[in-house]
Amino acid sequence: MTTNIVLTGVGRDRVGIVAELSHVLFEFGCNLLDSSMTLLRGQFAVILMAQLPEQHTVAELRERLSRVESLLEMNVFIRELKEEELEDGKDTGLPFIVSVYGADRPGIVAGITKQLADLGANITDVETKRTSSARSIFMMVLEVTIPRNISEDKVRAELAKASERLQVDMSIQALEVVEL
Repeated sequence: MTTNIVLTGVGRDRVGIVAELSHVLFEFGCNLLDSSMTLLRGQFAVILMAQLPEQHTVAELRERLSRVESLLEMNVFIRELKEEELEDGKDTGLPFIVSVYGADRPGIVAGITKQLADLGANITDVETKRTSSARSIFMMVLEVTIPRNISEDKVRAELAKASERLQVDMSIQALEVVEL
């Protein structure tokens, strides 16, 4: 039986990280399921899900990756997943994109995400950026899933209150989901 894992890693960016990680996983006979990788101000971050074949263990993969961690200049963590942790076919609600812009200051992420949590929204992706100009502008884009029993008007009204309180501009739009 295959073993499902989630691998996370972070380290200083350099050429070849994705190639080296994917090569190690290929050598082990892993099947990559899902992944997300990004560069954050010189730090490269990866999270991926994979299946290990029967002939290899998580411990063996950890040992093999420990040999390349210094080469990659990364810290890598592996966690074994239960079968139910791979479920992705549930209808959890309606997807939206929330965009936030404003003068950079502490509390914007906490304020917006708290309001979304109070609505029962599940945040599935977040990206934030801060400009490095003299007057720093904070930008955040969230993908969220809103429960079907919450109206879009209520979501808009509650987020408008948060936007005013936090002194940021915000927009929300329904997301048409496209499967890759």
